[in-house]
Amino acid sequence: MKYLVVTFLIISRVWWGNPAAAQIAGGEKEQFSWKISGRVFFDGGVINRDSTVTGFQVNDIRIGANVRFLEHWEGKIELGYGDTKIAFRDIYLNYTLGDHMFRLGYYFEPFGNARVGTANFRFLANATADKILGDKRKMGFTYAYNRKWVNVIAGIFSDGDIDKPKPLNQGYILAAKWVGRPFMKDKKLVHIGVAPRFCSNASEISYSGGAPTDLLSKKENTILDARVEQVINQWKLDLEVILLYNKWYMQGQYFLSHLNRFAAPDYNAEGSYIQAGYMILGEKHNYNSVTGMVVNPDQGSLEVLVRYDNVNLNDAGIRGGCMSDVSLGMNYFINRFVAAKINYIRMMPGRTALGGKNSFDVVQARVQFSF
Repeated sequence: MKYLVVTFLIISRVWWGNPAAAQIAGGEKEQFSWKISGRVFFDGGVINRDSTVTGFQVNDIRIGANVRFLEHWEGKIELGYGDTKIAFRDIYLNYTLGDHMFRLGYYFEPFGNARVGTANFRFLANATADKILGDKRKMGFTYAYNRKWVNVIAGIFSDGDIDKPKPLNQGYILAAKWVGRPFMKDKKLVHIGVAPRFCSNASEISYSGGAPTDLLSKKENTILDARVEQVINQWKLDLEVILLYNKWYMQGQYFLSHLNRFAAPDYNAEGSYIQAGYMILGEKHNYNSVTGMVVNPDQGSLEVLVRYDNVNLNDAGIRGGCMSDVSLGMNYFINRFVAAKINYIRMMPGRTALGGKNSFDVVQARVQFSF
């Protein structure tokens, strides 16, 4: 934690103590500009499982810098503190030319919903289906084509993890995503997305997860756990739909992870969720057509949400467990920088889940500060 504070102080000193370093002008067109970004979440909640327990924490502390230079170039460096350790978050370099963008660095693959950013999650945590079957940040290179009606992203990534020891044979990942918007006008949108993914090198793959909350540690929150051996390669598929109509919002995703295996039956893990919301205060939900994702509404907005989420890791004789949950949420965006959120979750593990078929409840709240 102290290293993150030192980093913040150094960046702040450069930013506020030396304004000339923040912007260098060349003729009439700005040649170099940058800004500080960051976030911190103040979380608390009650979990009614075998007994009633409470938890409070400062969660997901981030600090970073976004840089623009020479008209077509952009870079980002971000560090985060969570789970008692400091880790790299987004670190990348972009080159944009018209509708075309090239990106090199460490960032999320074009798969799943995590890349929208935790500050823009509609609930306090992503659906368990997305957390288990989605993907982490990877080192890679992508090409993106962005127009009003369509986004196409394709890239190649390393299957290694820069936060862990670096084996020489890391394997590779091929990932792509197509997003079409057959209807987009005023406060109305129809968004359809398809994302295939292939991983070449994985002799053993594990899936694990639990309730969509950050109040519990990974060990305390492992309800599903599947370890699959004798793997040749992995194919994944992500299908998504987003609908916006005036103050209404709906989003759903289906995930399939297929493992080809030698001397053993192939294995399939599946998961899906559907969530919907209504804006009580405020005009509409905001949508970013470049990323193809719903982001936070304007200040003063109040939204209510509901979500159903399910995951099944039982297949090919492997009992990884199955579970579903129902979540209710409410978000109030006090201003551009501060929001208050509260969620209720009813967890419903299946008989094959760790701990058996014992349902429980979670109530959690958050005040988030982001800039």
